[in-house]
Amino acid sequence: MQGMSSLQAIRDALEQSPDNVSLLLLFGHTCLEQLHLEDARESFERVLALEPDHSDAQLGVARVLFLEGENSGAAVRAERVLQQNPTNAQAHLLLSRVHLAEGDRPKAIEHFQSAALIDGTLSDPALERELGQTVRDARRTSPIPAPESPSPEGMEEGDTSPEFVDDLMDDPPYDWRPETFYAPGDPGRFGVTFADVGGMEELKEEIRLKIIYPLQFPDLYKAYGKRTGGGILIYGPPGCGKTLMLRAVAGEVPCNYLSVGLHEIFDPYFGSTERNLHQIFETARANAPCVLVFDDLDSLAQDRRNVRESQLRNLVNQFLHEMDGMRGENQRVLVIGATNQPWALDPAIRRPGRFDQAILVPPPDEPAREQIISLLAKDKPISNLDAPALVEATVGFSGADLKYVFDRAAEMTLSAAIHSGHSVPITMDTLLAVARGHTPTTRTWFEGAREHAQHATPDTYATEARKSLGAPSQQQREP
Repeated sequence: MQGMSSLQAIRDALEQSPDNVSLLLLFGHTCLEQLHLEDARESFERVLALEPDHSDAQLGVARVLFLEGENSGAAVRAERVLQQNPTNAQAHLLLSRVHLAEGDRPKAIEHFQSAALIDGTLSDPALERELGQTVRDARRTSPIPAPESPSPEGMEEGDTSPEFVDDLMDDPPYDWRPETFYAPGDPGRFGVTFADVGGMEELKEEIRLKIIYPLQFPDLYKAYGKRTGGGILIYGPPGCGKTLMLRAVAGEVPCNYLSVGLHEIFDPYFGSTERNLHQIFETARANAPCVLVFDDLDSLAQDRRNVRESQLRNLVNQFLHEMDGMRGENQRVLVIGATNQPWALDPAIRRPGRFDQAILVPPPDEPAREQIISLLAKDKPISNLDAPALVEATVGFSGADLKYVFDRAAEMTLSAAIHSGHSVPITMDTLLAVARGHTPTTRTWFEGAREHAQHATPDTYATEARKSLGAPSQQQREP
């Protein structure tokens, strides 16, 4: 009865979200467990209609065929999965069962050993008994070398574009090599776009105004005397999506994208840190139009009034000098900096021509939380999701807090599924229980901002933090 109620719960969830791939897969696997083969096949085939190359769904159909006695059809499906991904252990395991059913024991052992070498955590007691060896035995005695993962097509996030390297090699002054550089055609840059970031519409539009629209409507910008590039500073509590937004910019802008880590700048040798920073800006200028991104900006542009080390003061001076070099008509570089501690920045960073546009990224409001919840729920098997109720229960939550709610609920549900032996969807009650028991991590940041605001001078970021918190200004407090 428990299995039937679990299946019905998933079926009810699918009525609300019929194209949810995760729910379809969960329903298909649950049907397989209970030998409802027709329902399982229909569910997996619906996934394939949405995503034709989905390997899990392909294997699901193959398992249905195998259970129906159609060994050749099951083998064809499993081999198709291995053509796409030779390191799919489940496909090897299924082929081992198929060959054993057809009396080809050597082939069955070969695929079993391949599966064991790929994934030592596999467990199939029935197959192990029939083959006379365990996964551990297969890993220890197999003469088959472990298969290598195929090289991914395109560049990974940390790789350098080949065309970009060639350009730099032809230009001797630039001996610095970026770790994260995306040219317009790099496939790796489109993993995250603005559509994956809930809320922050003001920031998205500001980025479009400074780097996307100028490239789309150059004549219009010329008519208004506006140029490409500039500086944008985004600040706010941690976990509210600043770093995610920086990644999304790479997938959104139609130009070069250069993101710099602190380890690429700091150098123990005197003068090398300033030189590295100069070469970074020179690289961005040489590849304009370009977006240049600095996360944790407060580490590079600390308030010089609070810095004693001469090297750090020189770094701030160099950074300000490089920002001044972005004012020329032909620079076409947008510099985006992000920080959790805006009050720690040098005040000169806000002068016109530098980071003159500062945007607070607060915890998401109700529409943004609803959008984030929809994004987080998209790939999870959730029944009876009530987004408005979850929005109401998560006031003050950051994006990271919301992700924790879903991850923790998934862990609790997974634990229950393991102990019960049946697949179950994540329920709304579980999500609400986790949300109500979690304290928003943004609270500490706002308490710190409020503390800085009380001792702030009028030209500091803490004053802006006071305004964003709704606290009275210095003039309002005076009689």
